[in-house]
Amino acid sequence: MRTPYPTMPGTFQVDLRGLVDLLSRHLYRSPDVYIRELLQNAVDAVAARRRLEPGVAGAVEIEVVEPAHGAPEVIITDNGIGLTGTELVELLATIGRSSKRGDLSPHRDYIGQFGIGLLACFLVADEITVTTRSAKDPDGKALRWQGRSDGSYDISPVESALPAGTQVHLRARPGAEHRLSRGHVLRLTHRYGGLLPLPVRLGSTVVNDELPPWELPALTMDQERENALSYARRVLDLDPLDAIPLHADGVRGLAFVLPYEPSPAARQDHRVYLRRMLLSDSTDRLLPDWAFFVRCVIDADSLQPNAARDGFAEDARLDTVREQLGRCIRDHLADLARMWPSRLARIVAVHHAGISALAVHDEQCLLLFADWLPVDTSLGRMTLGEHARRFGELRFVRRCDDFRQVAPIAAAQGRCVVNGGPANVSTLLDRLAGLRPERDIAELDPTEVVDSFADLTVAERAEVADLVRLAESALRHHGVGVQIRAFAPTVMHATFIAGEDCRVRRQFTGSIVDGPVAAAPAAQLCLNFANAAVRELARQARQGQIMRVRRAVELLYVQALLLGHHPLHDRELSLLDDVVLGLVEDRG
Repeated sequence: MRTPYPTMPGTFQVDLRGLVDLLSRHLYRSPDVYIRELLQNAVDAVAARRRLEPGVAGAVEIEVVEPAHGAPEVIITDNGIGLTGTELVELLATIGRSSKRGDLSPHRDYIGQFGIGLLACFLVADEITVTTRSAKDPDGKALRWQGRSDGSYDISPVESALPAGTQVHLRARPGAEHRLSRGHVLRLTHRYGGLLPLPVRLGSTVVNDELPPWELPALTMDQERENALSYARRVLDLDPLDAIPLHADGVRGLAFVLPYEPSPAARQDHRVYLRRMLLSDSTDRLLPDWAFFVRCVIDADSLQPNAARDGFAEDARLDTVREQLGRCIRDHLADLARMWPSRLARIVAVHHAGISALAVHDEQCLLLFADWLPVDTSLGRMTLGEHARRFGELRFVRRCDDFRQVAPIAAAQGRCVVNGGPANVSTLLDRLAGLRPERDIAELDPTEVVDSFADLTVAERAEVADLVRLAESALRHHGVGVQIRAFAPTVMHATFIAGEDCRVRRQFTGSIVDGPVAAAPAAQLCLNFANAAVRELARQARQGQIMRVRRAVELLYVQALLLGHHPLHDRELSLLDDVVLGLVEDRG
């Protein structure tokens, strides 16, 4: 089929107004980044001049003009390398070109990468005026570039006393006046440029006279830690549990352990600098997922910023740094375990739920924190490390209901059983059993608890024979067998013992019995011969008080279900109603 149009070469037609609007309004999170981009350009210009003239003193001057009538203006001046006429066209009038590319690329002392930072100024101004004199041509005239948000610009030579360097002049567009006010500009300059290594002044005020937190002077390790914690309180409005030094390839900083428990799925929101210029205080994905309990302040000189310059590009270099920073945190926590265990215990006490959730999937995290994770046991709450030191083998039940039933019996025997019912605990113990086989970690079937009960003597079995017969008769249609053993605590009348299959049938069918009553009961009610009330029931059974004994056994059955947190279904509720009615009427 022939095409209706002739084939011919062509070029894209670009709507400059639309492109400027797209980039300036949708690339950046906030209009306030215009200060960051202007500071970046000024710092990079100084770095470029120092490559041309080593030892030159760099400086950035900011002036805010707030006339009584009219829009406020911001003027930023640097003594950097400046621009030639050709560079004005190539770099300011060609979107995407950057002075950090070509012959000057790559240099670690340059912050910017994409050559579109000046567009951020169109978020707050309809026109940008750049006056510049190139240090490459000291005798050349100063040039003025005026760019407008519709995509048009013009360049002209000007008579100016400006030495080598660049001056950028903005007048606030309608609706953006507050963003160019002196107070707002001062806050933004301090926020983004507060750690820059060359002087930045707004009028007579030096805005970057503070040392980075990882360079604060310290005479002792304790003082260094206190300096870091003080910085977090003052700058981050955070009172952390600890401060962790961070060192990686081209990266340094601090990690602060949060004093509250965040969600493992929440954003990490780290404060990141690129060669001491703030990129963002809400950067995510800087650390491994398991390190969700810390917030970082870091400075990088080797990572690649993303296009919006509010974080770092996901590449192999960032993967390496992320792994190295994670290792710093692990090593620090290991040092705490060895030298300051109370500090580590405090950290785990706050973050154990989230740590447990991640330890299930992160083997290294599990091995690091396992001994410090707290668990509920029949002998009280303790860490897994404490349990290992006191008891050696570890036995756990998977369901909270089973634990509630087993715990008082195990405690009375001095036996430590771990509650594996809370979220992730039993899964964590299963994984730990595989990673540390010497710990002898295994699940305890609640039905095995009966094996620890004392057998009755021949005389005692004869004494309770009638009670066993009446009790089995009363509970047979429930699919429950009866046995009598002696166990502690003596205040417990009975315990209900059922396997997993039995529990599932009760949950979904409302009954242990599946069809006709089985010859072998699916569950057992174990009456406690050490309990005085059970011995009294045995005496009444021998005396032939059949209905009284049956009602009492049925009541003990319902009580055992409730103590084990087994739900009562229609069959048990009807049984309880009959027992209560019989007691009220005092029949039999």
